[in-house]
Amino acid sequence: MDGIEPEEDIPAEKVGRELPPPWETRDTAADEDALRAETTAALSGMRGVTSHVEQAGASLVFRFWAQNGVLTLLSWKRDGTGTDSAGKSAAFAPGLETHLPTFVDSRTGEIVLTLQRERHGWGLRALTTSENSKPLEARTLPVRRTGVTADTLAQTHAMATQLAKGLRVPDGGRATMLADVLLDDERVLGATTARYESHGGPPIREPSPVLVAQLTQALLPFTHGLGPRTVRLTLEAEHHRAERHARWRVMEAVTLRPAVEAPPDLAAEHYALYERILREWREETQEAFLQAGVSSTEFLATWFISGLALRGGIALFEAVAPRLAPILARGGSEAVAWFRSFLARVRPAEREQFHRLWTKAQTQGLSVAEKEQLRKLMAHFEKLLDAKLGRDASDELRKMAHRDFYGKFHTDLAKLLLDERGKPYPVHHRLPLEYAHLFERLNINARENLWGVHEAVHKKLNNIWTAFRRAKGKANEQDVQKVAAIVDRHFGRWFNQRYEASHSASSLTKAEADALDEVKALVDLLLK
Repeated sequence: MDGIEPEEDIPAEKVGRELPPPWETRDTAADEDALRAETTAALSGMRGVTSHVEQAGASLVFRFWAQNGVLTLLSWKRDGTGTDSAGKSAAFAPGLETHLPTFVDSRTGEIVLTLQRERHGWGLRALTTSENSKPLEARTLPVRRTGVTADTLAQTHAMATQLAKGLRVPDGGRATMLADVLLDDERVLGATTARYESHGGPPIREPSPVLVAQLTQALLPFTHGLGPRTVRLTLEAEHHRAERHARWRVMEAVTLRPAVEAPPDLAAEHYALYERILREWREETQEAFLQAGVSSTEFLATWFISGLALRGGIALFEAVAPRLAPILARGGSEAVAWFRSFLARVRPAEREQFHRLWTKAQTQGLSVAEKEQLRKLMAHFEKLLDAKLGRDASDELRKMAHRDFYGKFHTDLAKLLLDERGKPYPVHHRLPLEYAHLFERLNINARENLWGVHEAVHKKLNNIWTAFRRAKGKANEQDVQKVAAIVDRHFGRWFNQRYEASHSASSLTKAEADALDEVKALVDLLLK
């Protein structure tokens, strides 16, 4: 028979959870090495900064976000006071490497470490905590890597060379500079001079050659953060007339965060997913990661919509998917839910390709050829808006509807709407799946489009829509809405309610007859 399929009961074994993403099955014991690596990486970053401060009495204040044993550097600041040079020393905060992991492991929030330069090395002067909200760039999952990649080091060195090139200080004078360095995850994308001021004559003295190394070490610890952000460097310089080069010092480095227009809950969920993706992408095999995640439409929809809201990318397919793009660009939980339902129309192989391309776009960037692949895929998605649902897509949407109705939307009804065999009532789509292609902006599995009804009621509802099928290609979305309103009016008393046959059988039969009369009249009018 053509048209709508009766909405069957979903067997319990088919209402199981989708395949979990890889991090949910990750062996936590394997993270012990990662926790040690986190401390090693944080200490290494601090050592790099302190290696360029040789004045006895000088101090450095490091602010980290600590969570689950992970340390993310937020800022550091140098106290400009100090006496004569104490010379180079390998001693660095004795005992800190031993005690810091224990201290960090039990805390969530900011920690502030103040280190002071003594004659024979650096000592820990203070370790305090601060109550602040979690920054988006802060990581929460330990990774086993203690250093930075060769690419990150090369990018940071190139940035430092760019900033140092052309810097001049007046002969015997002073200068200050603010420099903004753009980061995205561990990538260093570029740097600009936000402000430069000099005092004295014309700037003629070049910086000391060690400035490039100092800038590199100042920035490297920040490359362990997440997402797009800016690190602002504050530099001061002076020139002594007897010296060939000007002395530059990096006095402060602080993270500046971009304004986030996405809802806070969506932003937080995106960064939580994003961090997990990066960890698996970098530490496990990319193939295993992609294979494990493609079956979860919940994950993929959240990952995609939140990525659009926070990291952009809508321009990749605005031209090829002009109707789809504004629906997705709305962002928020409604867009996530809509896209999750939409993905049921997409074949598994295409979902896998989409997952792979979008993950690479967000974590590494796409080549010209890959951008073209993504555009073609989104153009295909656009065409699916007009296509009637196939059997596989309808079946998947019914399963999703059943899971969401009892597991997410109406958990209180899960134990109430049970038939004589203890089986949950069927879940009815108010606007049927058969007509989903007529309502492109509607999430067909939205809460307001789903009702729990007894099997006896559900059969009557299917009879009404079967009668409407005579209209076939003559009916539009307004006509479908009219039938849905007829169904609401005659059967609404049994929606999300227990059905007692002894009290309702005759009423149900009359409701069916009255609704059929109205629908047949509507169909006759459409066929004239």
